[in-house]
Amino acid sequence: MITLLGRGNARTEIDLLLERVGTGVGTLAVVNGPTGVGKSTMLQALAGRCRTAGAAVYSTCALPEERDEPFSVIQQLLVQTNPESPLNGHGPQSHTSPWPYVAQLAQSAVAALTKRGPVILVVDDIHHADPLSIRCLRHLTARIGPLALPLSVFVSWDPTVEATSPILQEMLYEPRVTSISLAPLNSDAVAQMIAETNPDPIDTALASHYHEITGGNPLLISALMEDSQAKSGTPESEIPGSDCGPFAGDAFQRAVQICLHRMGTLARLVAQGVALLGENSDEYQLSELCEAPLGLIRTALRRLQASGLLLGGAFRHPRVREIVLGTIPSATVIEMHHRAARLLHAHGAPPEAIAFHLLAAGPVKDEWGLPVLRDAARHALAAGQMDLGIRCLKLADASCAEDTTRYEIKAQLAEICAMVELGGAVARYQSLKTSILTGLMAPDTALPVAQAMLWNAQVHDAVEVIDSVVRHADVDRPDVAVEMQVTELQIASSFPGVQRAAGRPAPVAPAPTGSASPAVRARLQAYQSLLSVLTGNGDAYIAAQAEQSLQTGSLFDASVRACVVPAVLTLVYSSSLDSAQRTANRFLMGATDSDLPGWTAVLRGLLGLIALRRGELDVAVEHSSAALAQTANRSPDTHGWLALATLAEAHTSIGNHEKAAQCFATAAAPALFQTRSGLHYLYARGRHHLAGGRPYAALADFLTCGEQTQQWNMDTPVLVPWRVGAAEAWLSLNQNDKAAGLLEAQLAMRGYGSTRSRGMALRALAATRDFKERLTILNKSMQLLQASGDRYELVRCLADLSSAHRAIGDKDKARTAGLRARRMAKVCNADTVPEALMVAAPPLEPTTEWPAKSEHDFDKLSKSEQRVATLAARGLTNREIAQELFVTVSTVEQHLTRVYKKMKVRSREDLPVRLRVTAA
Repeated sequence: MITLLGRGNARTEIDLLLERVGTGVGTLAVVNGPTGVGKSTMLQALAGRCRTAGAAVYSTCALPEERDEPFSVIQQLLVQTNPESPLNGHGPQSHTSPWPYVAQLAQSAVAALTKRGPVILVVDDIHHADPLSIRCLRHLTARIGPLALPLSVFVSWDPTVEATSPILQEMLYEPRVTSISLAPLNSDAVAQMIAETNPDPIDTALASHYHEITGGNPLLISALMEDSQAKSGTPESEIPGSDCGPFAGDAFQRAVQICLHRMGTLARLVAQGVALLGENSDEYQLSELCEAPLGLIRTALRRLQASGLLLGGAFRHPRVREIVLGTIPSATVIEMHHRAARLLHAHGAPPEAIAFHLLAAGPVKDEWGLPVLRDAARHALAAGQMDLGIRCLKLADASCAEDTTRYEIKAQLAEICAMVELGGAVARYQSLKTSILTGLMAPDTALPVAQAMLWNAQVHDAVEVIDSVVRHADVDRPDVAVEMQVTELQIASSFPGVQRAAGRPAPVAPAPTGSASPAVRARLQAYQSLLSVLTGNGDAYIAAQAEQSLQTGSLFDASVRACVVPAVLTLVYSSSLDSAQRTANRFLMGATDSDLPGWTAVLRGLLGLIALRRGELDVAVEHSSAALAQTANRSPDTHGWLALATLAEAHTSIGNHEKAAQCFATAAAPALFQTRSGLHYLYARGRHHLAGGRPYAALADFLTCGEQTQQWNMDTPVLVPWRVGAAEAWLSLNQNDKAAGLLEAQLAMRGYGSTRSRGMALRALAATRDFKERLTILNKSMQLLQASGDRYELVRCLADLSSAHRAIGDKDKARTAGLRARRMAKVCNADTVPEALMVAAPPLEPTTEWPAKSEHDFDKLSKSEQRVATLAARGLTNREIAQELFVTVSTVEQHLTRVYKKMKVRSREDLPVRLRVTAA
């Protein structure tokens, strides 16, 4: 593409040169500028206009690879000007001829041509010409003038190159030389250049982006324009980086390669060095890498920057770096990467920069290589660059010669791969078992492997590993002792059946761990908190501590990652459901954004359990189903079992009994019943049997669940309220006394976070009492369940309350409770609440009136108070009233206080009947 945009001064100089050519006056003109700015294009334009004017034009181009070949440039000119020249195979060869002889031949040939008309000699890239050709050209240009040859010589050269020939310097800087300097285009000229081939209006920002990428180099700009035109016919989905401005494709690649070729070997080598060393490179490192003097390195850097490839020592565009790296010969690329890695390491570069070269070069045997790779992996994983971290660890594994360190790396690699490669964790941990049993793996590394095996349901293998460590390792060593504490706490809180089967004593409270790392101390605290809640020793401080431990950090932080599950479960079992949901959602967002399917499944399962305990049944189904779908093609682990139990219980509560049955269609693995998840499974299966009219099967599951919780010292209703389930089974068998005994035993148990389970127990206990006492118990149950936030259990309580009111003839209150239960059941998607319990009482007769005093009292209320009173009579909670009226809960409470005082009632249950009916 020939353009003289932005070359106002150059146009003027060209017009003056053409006038001289027409008058026969000799001229020496030099077009100078960095590579790619259009010197050759300008020479072509000038030569074309000279031919149009009737001049004879003879052109040649000096090539870097011919710099050591004598007379290479002058011979090309002589062959064109005089085909019979002795240098064209008709006389002495050029490399043996003395330069005066060759210069005389050239002068004679040109002199003969000038008799016919103007003669133009064009030499492109004269800075690459061989020294003898430069001498001959100097001899010719000295004869230019009115008294000598009417000859015009136009040459182009790159001023960023240090001329090695003093003769060339003398020729180019003579006062009589006409110099035309070309510089890169500015943004306005770039916009004009784009406008020449683009009919649409040019966006200023787009032109600036072109200029930013190319530095105003017309060759590179033309290439980007060509790529953009090609891109317009290609689907965006097939274009890598198509949303990042101008597309740098094949044409841009060719243009960069042309620039590198024109600048010569050293500049190309320096560009490759910059591409290898990256932003950490400096001229001293490049001098070492390229094995070239510092002065030449500086010259090459100036040329690369002037050509628009570099800016401040770095490539203007990442694509340029890719292209330059691709120019490194395959035979030397590995060695260059090794040299670059050693150089960067010697200069204290960041591990990630060194790892880039080690990954490209393959296994490294240098002693410093292994720690660099492990540091780079740690930094990459902390930044969420999972693929890079895994690649660094795999190369570290291949480069390691010492068994203990190699298996430590393998263990770390297994844990990281489990986050991104579903199904591969079991095989990876299984492959480590032999190395542990044979003593090749350090005990403080082997125990975390055992912990991972437990999560993956490799219970037998985990026990073997733990036993091997206990038998062969010094368990009193601080590092081993603290890992053993973590392992014992994990087993006691999540795999209590393993602890009992192995005859292990219950873990004691962790000893002071001042020498332990913060990550280990965090794991100790997380599992100790979970165990405290499960053994009935939880409190508000433990719940707050669990929430605080996860307020910062991400899944890419190993110390945080190891605490997520126990800390979230601590919040769940402490009934801190809002905190648990908020925390799990934050980590789920990170796992989803970073494409970590393993952790996505785990967190979805936890969110399903949270939703179930909030009575959000459809949400529980959604999360649990997604968690199981994520792991559908691999054997279930403890997280999958928990999700399965949650899904089954949610389906049962909704009334999808067939779908619930499908959850139990496959026989459960025996290892399940050694885990805490197994308790959830037994409870969910008992609920399913009870809903299906199989009370004895349900009773068997509930009682088995209770027996295990008692054996494992986890008999707390915040885990699974098995007594409520068993009592409901006894009630269906008309065994009220047995049901009441179980429920009274649960109500006698005290524990932090038991509001929900106490509300459930009271609701079931009410069925064992007469109707008068039943109403009192159900009202207390309703208050507790409202406070717990479990909408589904509240629906069941309201349904029972509606039935109790109807049984004693209070049809109005039965209607109110029933309508509220119906509405909340719809929100919960709970179809299993018996419809008969929610049938509204017949409407009151039109003649029914309020007592005059009640009507008068209602009129005393303000409009806001009347609205609040109406909704309260309808059965809405304070929070629901606040959402309905767009006010705060505190405002609702204040309004109700005034309503009760003005209407002289004690609670919402005492509000006038007409108000409830009208509200409904």
